[in-house]
Amino acid sequence: MKAKHLVLALMMVLIISAIPLFAAGKDIIYASDSTTKTLDPHDTSDTYSGAIERAICQGLLGFDKNLNIIPLLAESYTYNDSATEFTFKLRKGITFHDGAPFNAQAVKVNIDRLMTGKYVRSSLMAPVKEVKIIDDYTVKFILKEPFGAFLNALAHPGALMLSPKALQEYGDNVSKHPVGTGPFMFSEMVSGSYVLIKKNPNYWRGTVKVDSIKFVPIPENGSRVAMLRAGQAQYIYPMPAELLKLVENDPNIDVIKQPSIIERYLILNTKSKPFSDERVRQAINYALDKKAIINIAWGGAATEADSIFPSALPFFKKQGPWPYDLAKAKALMKEAGYENGFKVVFLTPNASARLRATEMVQQQLKAIGITGDIQSMDVASFYDKLAKNKLETVGETPFIAFGGWSSSTGDADWATRPLISTEAFPPNMSNYGFFEDKTVDNLIKAGLTTADPKVRANAYAQLQDYVWSKAPWGYLFVDTLIAAKSKNIKGIYPMADGAFTVEEAEIVQ
Repeated sequence: MKAKHLVLALMMVLIISAIPLFAAGKDIIYASDSTTKTLDPHDTSDTYSGAIERAICQGLLGFDKNLNIIPLLAESYTYNDSATEFTFKLRKGITFHDGAPFNAQAVKVNIDRLMTGKYVRSSLMAPVKEVKIIDDYTVKFILKEPFGAFLNALAHPGALMLSPKALQEYGDNVSKHPVGTGPFMFSEMVSGSYVLIKKNPNYWRGTVKVDSIKFVPIPENGSRVAMLRAGQAQYIYPMPAELLKLVENDPNIDVIKQPSIIERYLILNTKSKPFSDERVRQAINYALDKKAIINIAWGGAATEADSIFPSALPFFKKQGPWPYDLAKAKALMKEAGYENGFKVVFLTPNASARLRATEMVQQQLKAIGITGDIQSMDVASFYDKLAKNKLETVGETPFIAFGGWSSSTGDADWATRPLISTEAFPPNMSNYGFFEDKTVDNLIKAGLTTADPKVRANAYAQLQDYVWSKAPWGYLFVDTLIAAKSKNIKGIYPMADGAFTVEEAEIVQ
């Protein structure tokens, strides 16, 4: 297997070397396994697109490279003890890329848009009752009820500010014409091919050190590595772990490794008859040899999941990985009346590692009689397909989908509510398996009724204890992030949620 990848990578070096270099002078090419279909931050569901949007747009708050909340377009904020009123003082003298002023009215236009409920990220502002303009540079958010994770919600890329002028001109077609206040300005997007951004010469935080960054989707692992080695890309993510030896001794390449908050799991549509039975879902978890999947499909760059969200998030409580126990899995299938198994459709993005992991899952589940064909597609199409499922029809075809999630607010709320609450059924959020449980809903709500960390910790501890055995997913693993870059590139940082920041990008000679 490794020899095959090595040969492929070397062949790609020869092929790609014939392609004219884009990156010259102060231009950077970032190659990823993902694609983007929209650059409207209010209507974006994937981390990759959100990261590109954060280079163009900014929010009142944001995250540093360690996922600590920092003020951005807001210079300061205060909130009351009950976490129902949040007041923000805005920075003065900032303009959007199209010359529109950033002020309290611009904030209200953006939040009101989110509050319509029309967009993928509208749920971030669901707690908001009203946004009041106090003066040109002061806004107050009044919430319907206490919401302890509201600052994290505002720091999420789904709450980025778009130019009111652009929103008026383009409407929802702003997805192809994003205008923000960030270090880079949108230049061009070719669907399924690339996104190009160019430096903002009037950036309010200072000089941008590179002229442009081009984001290119390269789902095949060997091809990304070949591009990096040939100088056709200066930064790649993810760096495939199985090809590390190919680049670790390259004097022109640096490898970056760090823990993540990205958890991988199998989405099971719990409204279909087999997966509505908790015993079947438990059987799947016992039948998964997660260590083998990590080592073979993921190159060892992960750790087994031991709760419904990763240990790097606040309020994590260790549950312990589900053991690989084929006998127990078969017994549960028999008990549930599925001794002879059943057929499903396996859905997966076509990125190399995810496709290999799904192929291994397909092979492993044959041992308990679960069989079916794999349907693969690009990442954006995969999530688009899941988001279009409807409650009325989702149960008609049992499916197992290779999912993944990073809590981009850096909080336990966003690791749970969008994935397993009843309110998160598509198209509202990302409970693509339509898992429904009143106890879960109540515990999620309890974790948001206050900003008191002790109260929140107790609610999320109970939630993790309760959900783990309910097995709404086939639990897999938590990624170790691996990226690779040319040695002369500085200032591009991978973030624990699988995103990246490029504001400080620099090419050094």
